[in-house]
Amino acid sequence: MFRQTAPALLAALLLACCSPAPHAAAAPRCTPESAAALCAVIAPADATAQRLHGVLVQHDGVTLAETYSDGPDREAGSLRDEARRFDADTLHGVRSISKSVVGLLVGVALDKGAIPSLDTPALDLLPKRAAFATPEKKRITVRHLLTMSAGLKWSEDGLLSDETRMEMSRDMAAYVLDRPVAEAPGQHYQYNSGATVLLAEIIEAATRRPLADYAQEKLFTPLGITRVDWTTGRDGRPLPHAGLRLTPRDLAKIGMLVLNEGRFGDVQIILAAYMRESVTGVLPAERDWRYGYQWRMGETNSQNWIAGFGNGGQRLYIVPDQKLVVVITAGRYDRPYRDNGAPSEALFARILDATR
Repeated sequence: MFRQTAPALLAALLLACCSPAPHAAAAPRCTPESAAALCAVIAPADATAQRLHGVLVQHDGVTLAETYSDGPDREAGSLRDEARRFDADTLHGVRSISKSVVGLLVGVALDKGAIPSLDTPALDLLPKRAAFATPEKKRITVRHLLTMSAGLKWSEDGLLSDETRMEMSRDMAAYVLDRPVAEAPGQHYQYNSGATVLLAEIIEAATRRPLADYAQEKLFTPLGITRVDWTTGRDGRPLPHAGLRLTPRDLAKIGMLVLNEGRFGDVQIILAAYMRESVTGVLPAERDWRYGYQWRMGETNSQNWIAGFGNGGQRLYIVPDQKLVVVITAGRYDRPYRDNGAPSEALFARILDATR
C-alpha cells in the first residue's frame, strides 16, 4: 500500500490548529509477567501524555517485555494528528530508521554484485544523471553517501529545510544532485536525507528493480516480514529516507539481523563483513555519537549501542554486549529535540538499568 505525502511545511503550519484531543491510553500489556520491574519502566502511567505508542525489549530474540498505548499519531506528510489504537500488529511509521534499512539494502546489492564497490563514484551508477557529473560531484562515492559525508551544501534545520524542499520537488534525486559542493567528500559527517535518496536510486538503477520490490525479496521476506508500507512522495515512489512503516516486532527482526552480523536464523542475508563495517562508527556525528553506514553508534550507562533514529521518538537500539534489541515507537513529531527524541533516549537508559 502506498500513501501520497503532503509538503512538510504545510504540516508544520497546520499542526497547531488541526490536532485532535489525545485518544485514551489502552491498558498496558507486558510479557512475561515475571519481568515486573522492566514492565513498570516501559509502561509509564503518563504514556499517553508522552505520546509513547509502543516499547518492545528482546534478549537474544526472546521477548522480555512489550507494551502498547493508544494515542495521537501522524503519518509522514499528513496534515494532522489522528487518534490511533496501537498493538503488536499495528504498522507504525519508523521515519528515518528507513535510512538504516536502505543502508542494509546497499549491503545486499553489494553482495549480489549489482554495486561493484562502495568506492564506486555514485554518478557512475546513475547514467541518467549524467547532467550533474561535474568533476567535484564525480568524486562522491557510494561510501560517502552511506556515511553522509558527500560534502554537498545541505541543512535540515527550519521549516524550509533542504529535506522539505526536496520532498516538495518533483524529482528528489535531481534536487540533491543540484546542490552546490561545500567541501571535498569524506571529510565530515553532515546529516543529509538526500544522501539516502541517492542510495535508493543507485539500488534501483543497479538492480533494475523498484526499491520496495527489491527490499521485499531480498530483506523482508527472508526475515519473515510480510506486512510493509511505504509512504510515497510527489512522484509516487516510496520515500526511502522516511517513509517505511513496520510493526514493532518486525522492526525488532531488523535489530536481530544487525545483532547477528547479517544473519537471521540459518540464513546469511547480508555479508558479515559489510555489517561489521556498517556499525564501526566511521565519522564523528552529533553529540558524542559516531556514524557508520546509515547507523548511529553511542554509549549509554556504560553500554555501547547501535541505533536507527526517527523523527517523533522512533528508536531501534541494538546492544551487542547484552544481546538486547529495544524498539520504541512514539508520536512526538517535528518538536524540538527535548520533546522529540530525548524522552525515548531517557526511556532507553531506564530500560538498560532494569535489564541489568
